[in-house]
Amino acid sequence: MKFLDSNVLAYAFYSNEHTQRCQEIIREGGLINTANLVETYNILQFETSLERAAAAVKELLKSNLKVVDLDINLVFEALKRTTKHQQLKFMDLIHYVTSLLYNCSEIISFDKDFDNLEIPRTT
Repeated sequence: MKFLDSNVLAYAFYSNEHTQRCQEIIREGGLINTANLVETYNILQFETSLERAAAAVKELLKSNLKVVDLDINLVFEALKRTTKHQQLKFMDLIHYVTSLLYNCSEIISFDKDFDNLEIPRTT
């Protein structure tokens, strides 16, 4: 399974150089967590509008993506890795831990902070 970063989700919903590819990635399916939905909403609210952001998140919830709840266990597992993965912002660390715990084969992201981890980053 592939983990999809929030930038991939957001790029699928407004005009940019990655829109078509990101829409294809979402159609193929993968794994996200509830924090991705929040981040995607925030990006789209800034890039488009409140209405478009809400509609996009609703579309993601109806999509072929598996959504994992951000819970205390994910936060705790991320906290255990803060020293080892200092290059990651805490939210990215939560995404990375989600990828690890759900045995993802890759992280699809445009964020180079995910480079040089146990799970490869692709775009």
